[in-house]
Amino acid sequence: MISSLTITSCSDDFLDVEPRDRIDGTSFFSNDNEMIIGVNGVYAAQRTILARGDGGTPLLYTLFESRSDNAGSDHTDQVERVETDLFNETPGNNPIIGAWESMWTLVNLANLVIASSTTAEGNQAMIDRVVGEAKFLRAYTYFQLTLLWGDLPLRTEPTADFSNTILPKSSVADIYNLIVQDLTEAASALPESYSGGFGNEIGRATSGAALTLLGKVELQRGNNAAAETVLRQVLGRYQLLANFSDIHTGGNDNSAESIYEISNNPANQTGWFGNNAFIPDNIAADLGIVAGGSPRLFLSIYPTQDLVDSFDPADLRIPGTFGIDTEGTYKGPYISKFIDLNTAVAGSDINFVVLRYADVLLMLAEAIGENEEAYDLINQVRGRAGLPNIDAASPGTFIEKVMNERRWEFAFELHRWVDLLRLPQSEVIDIMSAQLSSQQQDKFGLTFDTSLIRPERNLLYPIPQTEIDISNGVVEQNPGY
Repeated sequence: MISSLTITSCSDDFLDVEPRDRIDGTSFFSNDNEMIIGVNGVYAAQRTILARGDGGTPLLYTLFESRSDNAGSDHTDQVERVETDLFNETPGNNPIIGAWESMWTLVNLANLVIASSTTAEGNQAMIDRVVGEAKFLRAYTYFQLTLLWGDLPLRTEPTADFSNTILPKSSVADIYNLIVQDLTEAASALPESYSGGFGNEIGRATSGAALTLLGKVELQRGNNAAAETVLRQVLGRYQLLANFSDIHTGGNDNSAESIYEISNNPANQTGWFGNNAFIPDNIAADLGIVAGGSPRLFLSIYPTQDLVDSFDPADLRIPGTFGIDTEGTYKGPYISKFIDLNTAVAGSDINFVVLRYADVLLMLAEAIGENEEAYDLINQVRGRAGLPNIDAASPGTFIEKVMNERRWEFAFELHRWVDLLRLPQSEVIDIMSAQLSSQQQDKFGLTFDTSLIRPERNLLYPIPQTEIDISNGVVEQNPGY
């Protein structure tokens, strides 16, 4: 034995043995079936972004919803979990870092799938479609990233070693150019629908999803004519459900109104847990929800009184948007949009609807501008809500009317902050200053410092300090931080 050990110790060949418990990404995605498995991992990463939380609060709600005038945060909670609500965040904020890391993980996985397609063998049409799915997912995540942080490192190749880890930031315009290119190519490669079975599961990204997201992106960057052209291609492909509350009912996945959803399925250990943080525990008990609700005195995310008061009392969307707790310790409005009565320890069977047909109608109306057709599109959405038609003679400017309809229709679906960013920056600052001052004074007895919403920050979040440090300053911090 000693002799054998002596002999083998003279060579270091044993150090080069391939590990048997892992597969190199570039060698694994070698055929069409493996490409499908690869893009499934990108979908899983998107679900992880939605599910990732901090102290029970989903990070996307911290960054998108409580940032807006639709939702507030519990300001008796840990400071960094509510900094984003007060525009007082720092580059070391953990929720910001967590969202940043999760989104870049998805981008890298999508890049790996796309890069592997050049050598993968098998059904070329299937490989092309998988690449379209990966590009859709990459585009959506880059859209979120640039909305939150502005200029970004532009990564289109997988990061396999340290050779391409450090990149300077590219402009928002360059990021949008990649997003538009990805979505244009995805729309051509993706089918209108899926039939089921391995690799053809319903719920994958479709051409309609790519076109709808492309329309949203063009609208966001001010290209209304381009947005109109794209969104007209989606018109008539889907339809509004008769009952608003059915859109987010547990198990009612991929309905006639749905264009793209993030899939959750407790039977596959991928149930959604974040929605339980939206409701008080006594409401969960009254509804018989086994998994319970939040026991907090103040919910970590809750509807603002400003949003509640803005609804017409006759609006049929109210029960499926918020409720009022009058008997528990919380006592106040709570989000009722995502309640699943069958939620248990495995989570909720509610898919998160990212894009739906009502969004197409209201985006197209905004892109067209004030005319009879635009009001007809708006009134289709209002009609389902049981509200009377509006027209040019109705109070308010056209953009105010569109924004109000979007606020009521998409409350807590991660749209409001994105919509506000299409307004002039001064208007956003005025809206948020007024709402936050009222919210803090009424609920927490605090006075909001309006100077915290600093124009020089351009309403962006700080780049995580860890990214700045790792890049040795190559990645520059956003202004104002």
